[in-house]
Amino acid sequence: MKILKSFDTKVDAEELLWATKKYWEWNVILVKRHRIKLLRPLFLVFIALLILNGMFYVLYMHLFDDHKVLFRILAIYYAYTCISRCIYVIVWIVSSIIYQIKSEKKYIDDASKAEIKQKSFEKFLKRTLATFIVHVLTFIFNAIVPFIIAKSDWPRQIAIAVWALILDLIFIIILNRVMYRIIEYEMNFDICTKDWVISHKQEWFFKTKTTTISKDAIKVIQHSKEWIKSAIFQYWNLYIYTDSEVWGQWNKNLELSYIPDPKRLAKRLNIMLGKGDENN
Repeated sequence: MKILKSFDTKVDAEELLWATKKYWEWNVILVKRHRIKLLRPLFLVFIALLILNGMFYVLYMHLFDDHKVLFRILAIYYAYTCISRCIYVIVWIVSSIIYQIKSEKKYIDDASKAEIKQKSFEKFLKRTLATFIVHVLTFIFNAIVPFIIAKSDWPRQIAIAVWALILDLIFIIILNRVMYRIIEYEMNFDICTKDWVISHKQEWFFKTKTTTISKDAIKVIQHSKEWIKSAIFQYWNLYIYTDSEVWGQWNKNLELSYIPDPKRLAKRLNIMLGKGDENN
């Protein structure tokens, strides 16, 4: 799935395939983020469902007594566009978390596995985008409902409708934030070879940032563990320095955050880049 030149769901698989052809599998690693990055969007989805429940209540109070058919139509549309989308997102997040837990390797060195994973992500994006478009159309229809049905008591009708729209808008904002977090999790990656390390960061649809450091420039690779949750979930940061004065903050050229099993990754990189040996 490609949107303009700044958003391509296949970029990590394509980069990994190119690097594998050039350096062979044992000299290439594709690093993704730790599954803990998905816990926040999972929590936000449940918050969105609570907001949606409040909106349903407002619609029920507004329409059910005098406009049962209209209420059922809106309820069906919102059930399809919102509840089904939330359930789909929850299933996808939980499946992704389980996939990483079961994976023996916390990084990817096989281009075919990366391609399969990205096809699944591409299908997920297309389906959620389709339901989002339907939701926006329903939101617009819901905005004009008071002007269609209101025959008396205009202030009350409009006030109730505005509350429903506010709750719906909050729901949309929260779900968009969830999608941003998922895109950040799936499309932020690092590719490491025996000659260079490249870090790719995707910020929503229209901005990407790529940082490349060559083997000759890399002096030290370190990993750090902070706080209890990092120890419990086995993730922390990996630092790549291009200067031997590693304790100076200005010398920290590249920070790879939320890395699963960084101790093993740092060891593998040190060996692959010729910066250490198997005993370090």
